[in-house]
Amino acid sequence: MKENRVDIGATLRSERKKMGISLDEAANRTGVSKTMLGQIERGESSPTLATVWKIAAGLHISMSNLLVPVATSDYHVTPLSAIEPLKNRPGGLSVYTLFPFNPMAPFDYLYIVMEPGVRYDSTTHANAQEEYLVVTQGVLTMHVGEKTYTLGVGDSMSFAGYEKHSYENLGGETCIYQCIVHY
Repeated sequence: MKENRVDIGATLRSERKKMGISLDEAANRTGVSKTMLGQIERGESSPTLATVWKIAAGLHISMSNLLVPVATSDYHVTPLSAIEPLKNRPGGLSVYTLFPFNPMAPFDYLYIVMEPGVRYDSTTHANAQEEYLVVTQGVLTMHVGEKTYTLGVGDSMSFAGYEKHSYENLGGETCIYQCIVHY
């Protein structure tokens, strides 16, 4: 049986070719340099979470389009340890795409681990209708627009994905939450 794996570079190249745009045009649309995009496409560089979101936003595609794993069957169990997380910095924020976007189910389902003291300012998602999240460990501080919300274990929240928002762990323990981005 083959492993499930994500090949962001091959997917980026495929999406770019479908759009009929060059690396130069992709760089202009995303704000990510042509050099970096080329390195990602060749598998020479692993992009950060922020870079993946910039690429997705700039190309007007779902972030999970870039994170589609190579599946071995229609039905399978994937241990969290088998999923390569995207990280914004070592030991800070890890994002696992548990169920990536597909046209039949237009959402991303993300499992997110945020260490104490970490804040992540998300890019707005022009193509996201709504985000839903639930905290399963620790305390999460959400900043949406001009408002701030504190969520504990079992608390949930929904908001428009196109609004300016950020996630923050002001507590002393690791915060874990799941997020569904509906497109």
